Amino acid sequence: MRFLILLVILLWPSVSLAEFRIATSGCVSPGASLTIAGRGFSARPTGTVLVLTRPSPQKMTVQSWTSRQIRVAVPRRGLKAGGIFDVVWDVRGSARTVLGKITICATNAPNRTRAPRDVVPAPDGSPEYAVFVASGQAQAAAAALQGQGATLLRTRSLPQMGRAMLLFSFPGNLSLQRARSLLGAAAPSAEVDLHHIYGFAEGPRVYAGAMIGDDPGQVCVLRRSMRVGQIDGPVNKSHPALAGVRVSRSSVLAQGERAARSEHGTAVAGLIGGAPSGGALAGFAAGAQIFAAEAFANTKGREGARLENVAAGLDWLLRNNVRLVNLSMSGSTNRAFASVLSRARQQGMVMVAAAGNEGTSKLRYPAGSPDTIAVTAVDAAGRIYRKANSGKHIEFAAPGVDLYVAKGGGGGYRSGTSYAAPIVTALLARSGGGSLDKARSRLRRGARDLGPAGRDARFGYGLVQSGGC
Repeated sequence: MRFLILLVILLWPSVSLAEFRIATSGCVSPGASLTIAGRGFSARPTGTVLVLTRPSPQKMTVQSWTSRQIRVAVPRRGLKAGGIFDVVWDVRGSARTVLGKITICATNAPNRTRAPRDVVPAPDGSPEYAVFVASGQAQAAAAALQGQGATLLRTRSLPQMGRAMLLFSFPGNLSLQRARSLLGAAAPSAEVDLHHIYGFAEGPRVYAGAMIGDDPGQVCVLRRSMRVGQIDGPVNKSHPALAGVRVSRSSVLAQGERAARSEHGTAVAGLIGGAPSGGALAGFAAGAQIFAAEAFANTKGREGARLENVAAGLDWLLRNNVRLVNLSMSGSTNRAFASVLSRARQQGMVMVAAAGNEGTSKLRYPAGSPDTIAVTAVDAAGRIYRKANSGKHIEFAAPGVDLYVAKGGGGGYRSGTSYAAPIVTALLARSGGGSLDKARSRLRRGARDLGPAGRDARFGYGLVQSGGC
């Protein structure tokens, strides 16, 4: 009989024997939401959840409750920063059940860090942060960061990618590393990084001739029209170089942003698909239909494209079935941007990126991403552009020094990797597109080696060759 009684006691359901886990990464902030998982909660809210503080415990506000998980709010006051406290479930007439421990962060302090020049500033001047996340996980991602005091500034939907871009400002006690840890648990698809601004991959003006692998004076017109995209500044459709060229434009600037000047975007569009009648300004893939996502803004005299706008531009291009895209821009490495580029590649997009003109071997984006083809610039003698970035990621070189391009109401000479990239984009348009791997293979087969034998950090595989029209 005693054995049966003991067996009943051991098998009788008891919340004191349940296992519970508080989902946190490090400390929790006052007022933050807290998720507690377990197998022993009642089906409906019963009793109270307390933080054991002295002289008396504090009640946590229940936000949601199921038999396996509850969500509660940490009290905003009365919890000492750095303190470690037990969290218990208190049901009248039963022993308190310990659910776990929490460590309290310092009260959300103002973020006194000022945004660097290449990062979008939040309203208080601190850096903005960009979260690139699957649409279905956007709410969870927002809740995880807001629970730690982050402020959601705005949301940008990217429906063609099945993603969203969430823009935040962080409190002073929320680090980027901690934000990544929080998102890893709450929204595994999310990538977060600073909201960088990407500048035109353009160098200073110099004077010399332009050169390309085609026969002198020859204009190569596509055998069949192809859609070619660019993420750039505005395009002047009325420029003589684009006379008769089909150009579809879409501004992806946020409300209140002022567009950048049109010279850079117009020059890039002209290099790709400039009219055959344009003479020296004819494009290297004449007949292409240009889809221009206008992402560059002028902010207090400085031109650049926020990551938010670049992502929106790529999403617009995908919606318009554009799978070959030129990215004549350069800026900091960025995990959220890396995820954006990876997603675009997964959907069949081939992206050609300018190496950038900072004269550094430090990895720069988007050219530093394995999901783009990185292009540097050389002059008519095959010498590297003196300001071009270098590195193991560089794949190909193209003319980009003293290149004659659309400028003002006519033409002019420009230098920069910005102008080398669209030549490679145009050559890929001639071959009819395809996957990124196939594009790389075609370019590599025809490349003329420059510099040390084989691939190197300055010229990549060498100078691209057209093979004629």
